[in-house]
Amino acid sequence: MPGLYLHIPFCKQACHYCNFHFSTSLRQKGAMVDAIVRELERQKDYLQGAPLSSIYFGGGTPSLLDAGELERIFAKIYQLHTVQTEAEITLEANPDDLDLLKLQALRNTPVNRLSIGIQSFAEEDLRFMNRAHNAQEARACIENALARASTT
Repeated sequence: MPGLYLHIPFCKQACHYCNFHFSTSLRQKGAMVDAIVRELERQKDYLQGAPLSSIYFGGGTPSLLDAGELERIFAKIYQLHTVQTEAEITLEANPDDLDLLKLQALRNTPVNRLSIGIQSFAEEDLRFMNRAHNAQEARACIENALARASTT
């Protein structure tokens, strides 16, 4: 079954190990969402009507998208494609983006899987990699995500 990958090329800061295409300026984030919606429309026939079994928001840092931006993208996807009921819908996220409000907002979207970018729980390693979060924020993020998941 086909899947859909959407690259969200924005990050708060550059991690020292990353070779992906991204920008640390969020000025063009709205324009990028517009471009993604237009590209989904342009490529609507590419899958020839086959239902989507997965949707993956990668990056960059897709968790920088706000609820309205995600809603626009999901609305277009669901308008143009059949999405299987059991489709895995993943959003990559940085721990420092997943506060309780963000987690609640994500529960109101089709996202059913978080890929949380915790490269280490060691403070020294996180500083060396230039990560935006610390070990305590990483642990709190997991606890908050688990708490939100158990309130379904």
